[in-house]
Amino acid sequence: MKKSSFAVLFSAILIVNCISISSFASRQPSQTLSDYKDIFKDALNEAMQEVGDKDDYSGMTEEEITKAQQKAQEEDEMARDKALENVEEISEELKEEQKDIGPVGIILDADMSTDVDDVTAVRIAQELEYQGLCKIIGFAYCSKNPSGNNIKAAEGLMDFAGLYDVPISKAAVSYEYGGSGDYWGVLWQYKTVDHTVYDNAVDMYKDVIDSYDGTIRIVTTGFLTNIRELLKDSEGYELVKDKVDSIYIAGGEYQGLCYNLSYDETRISSTDYVVKNSPVPIYFAMDVLGAIRCGGHLTSIDINDSDILSKAYAKFGLEDGQNYGNCDGTAVYCAVTQDTEYGGYFEALPCTFSINYNNGGVITSSRTDSVTGTYMLEATLTKDKYVLYGSSTYTNLFDSYLEADYLRKH
Repeated sequence: MKKSSFAVLFSAILIVNCISISSFASRQPSQTLSDYKDIFKDALNEAMQEVGDKDDYSGMTEEEITKAQQKAQEEDEMARDKALENVEEISEELKEEQKDIGPVGIILDADMSTDVDDVTAVRIAQELEYQGLCKIIGFAYCSKNPSGNNIKAAEGLMDFAGLYDVPISKAAVSYEYGGSGDYWGVLWQYKTVDHTVYDNAVDMYKDVIDSYDGTIRIVTTGFLTNIRELLKDSEGYELVKDKVDSIYIAGGEYQGLCYNLSYDETRISSTDYVVKNSPVPIYFAMDVLGAIRCGGHLTSIDINDSDILSKAYAKFGLEDGQNYGNCDGTAVYCAVTQDTEYGGYFEALPCTFSINYNNGGVITSSRTDSVTGTYMLEATLTKDKYVLYGSSTYTNLFDSYLEADYLRKH
């Protein structure tokens, strides 16, 4: 089996690993695994071992190489079709098993203009919702844009996935950063309905947290400005304390600066306040996890340029086949799969955390055996970011979610 067929194969394996388990009382990550994990453990290990170098065509004529490549492509397509069938079957089993648990409610808080990885993160969340593992219950911007075009872009992104009832919110503070997203025009072309739109993210947070009957996790892929304002609000604080299970943050370092958390007073003060005042556990998807690349295969197979994500990638300036960093998507994936030990791909390590106001917001963290309420997420299969940069295993993991909707439609 060629490497590209593993994207969907991993989807089949991982989806059965991502069953939510009711174990939210502990501040430590859950150690409980679904029985399904053991069933697919051998298949997962075998698949990872098979990922290797590209096929060797040395010593073959051009005609022989062409025939071999055509045969490999046909086998690859057949493997993808079969894996997709398995995904659909497993999805139904998961939905049945989760009836008594309910999907994890996810609130996405993004700076969707400065980069295209926020769009990747939303796509992953949408696919996980399709599989019955989560429900996107709100989307907020953490920075303001006077034009309002960012709201239409968020609506289009949700409508493309058929999520017409997700409320959208403007930022809670007047922090204008990043300008207009180059890809907003692509996204808002798919806007079909008017979503509920809040002028202040705190109001949206309070409404959706109060109304959702189930486990709630917040995922920030940008700055912590909205979360700071939510925790400063007495009613908001109590709602987070009573109903939110944890907060996942795209960013963090053991030692150094972080784009989302450092550099200016607004970001630094927001980070410091949230870490010191959060009544629930905080999980940092370290900046190093941005070395995990994905998305390139989708742009290669979307030959008709019909997918909203590959269109956004192109508008952002990525070439067909070019993978891009995925720290934001990692935070989403981990928030949803926390209770099954992140499918075995990540681990949450207790840590200390502090940020220095006087030197640009340098973060200083260290691992600890104590229960601090803060955790650093690390990749389990490799620790080196330069290995992560070229890791087919992690690329295939996230490509499986990015491509599933496209494959269903084609």
